[in-house]
Amino acid sequence: MHDQNQFQKTPLSHPTVGRNALLSGYPTQNLHIPGGSQELDVGARFIAPKEPTPLAPGLPPPIPHDGLAEKAGGGSQPGLRDALDISSSRPPFPSQHRRRRITATLVGSILLVLVAMSYITWNLVQGAVPGVTLYQVGAQNASQDIGGGGIVYPRQQLDISYPVAERIVGVLVKPGDQISRNQPLVQLDPAQLNVQIRQAADDMAAAQAYLDTVSSSRNAVTIAQAQQAFVLAKNKYNALVAEASSPLLHNGNLISPLSGVVTTVNVNPGEVFAADTPLLTIMDESIVIVHVKVPLANLGQVHLNQTALVTPSALPNQQFHGTVTAIIPQADPQTDTFEVWIAVVNADMSLLPGMSAYVRIQSSLKAMAVPRLAILNSNGSSLAFVVRGTQVYARHVHIAGRSSDTILVDAGLSEGDRIVLVGLDQLRDGETVHVTSVERWKS
Repeated sequence: MHDQNQFQKTPLSHPTVGRNALLSGYPTQNLHIPGGSQELDVGARFIAPKEPTPLAPGLPPPIPHDGLAEKAGGGSQPGLRDALDISSSRPPFPSQHRRRRITATLVGSILLVLVAMSYITWNLVQGAVPGVTLYQVGAQNASQDIGGGGIVYPRQQLDISYPVAERIVGVLVKPGDQISRNQPLVQLDPAQLNVQIRQAADDMAAAQAYLDTVSSSRNAVTIAQAQQAFVLAKNKYNALVAEASSPLLHNGNLISPLSGVVTTVNVNPGEVFAADTPLLTIMDESIVIVHVKVPLANLGQVHLNQTALVTPSALPNQQFHGTVTAIIPQADPQTDTFEVWIAVVNADMSLLPGMSAYVRIQSSLKAMAVPRLAILNSNGSSLAFVVRGTQVYARHVHIAGRSSDTILVDAGLSEGDRIVLVGLDQLRDGETVHVTSVERWKS
């Protein structure tokens, strides 16, 4: 009783400290209310206020908050720190868990922005850089046919003539006759030739006598003229004698110097012809020569003794084997071709002079096989786009041959090169490209 009365006589005059008052004046700290079971996190400034916890019987009233414990009731009164059991004082910063949450949110936001920017940039780049499909070049041994049209000619054609005017006694052959070498063709009257020889001999003798006469006159001009006349007379005599002893003239008959067929006869019996007039024509058709016009682009691919196939226009179902016997190094400016001669054995006389024919010269080569789609034709030249890294480069190529879907390139590309197959129409030299796929050559 005494103690209780004593306590009642000396009541503490501190006003009740409300929860909001504590939150408004003190730094963040945990408060322990004596006699109670609740701890308050003073740093949580925005928690809704609750009703004060009732004090246990016998405890003094709460100490009013006016800044310091000493101001509440003087130095002899218990301080606010003792009444509230404040353990420590900490700076007013957010909790560690909250700081981590804020940091994670910021990092996530930054990463999201970077990913979005990267995606947009990638789409822009893909839209600007053309996508292409590539083809990897492979080499192969190929058989190539170099073609061209031509005309059939006989291996040999000879016009038979005589250097002296003579009379025809008889014509011993007719057009179309097959003849052999040294066979008589035309019979001549040798009387006129003999008369010409005797006359030429007399002229030569007279020229010699005149020269001897003027040689003693010491007149240089006269001597020179006499010498010239003598030389002319002598040459004429020698020519007539040579004709009389010519291998083409035997017993007064002109004979054939070769085997073949008579194609033309220009004289008749009893006719006197002028000197050097073609009397008849003989052709050797046992072997014919096809004169072929070959494109200049194939000049370096044609060689002597190459085999060839000849197909006459009049005989499209027949083929004749031939051989390259001559390459004429002269270009035709109107057709950009050069001429090649192909010899063909004409045993059955199926190939006639004057026939047109198509010739395929067969050659073998090692070339790069590429699809037709991979080659562009620009201004008369052929181009391919070769890829190095991510850039394309235009390269001139030389086409050696073609098939239905393949082009053979013998210059400008190397085995293993990657060239643009799809998407090359709008490309420029040095342009950056995006490779979508690569197709490879299969042997």
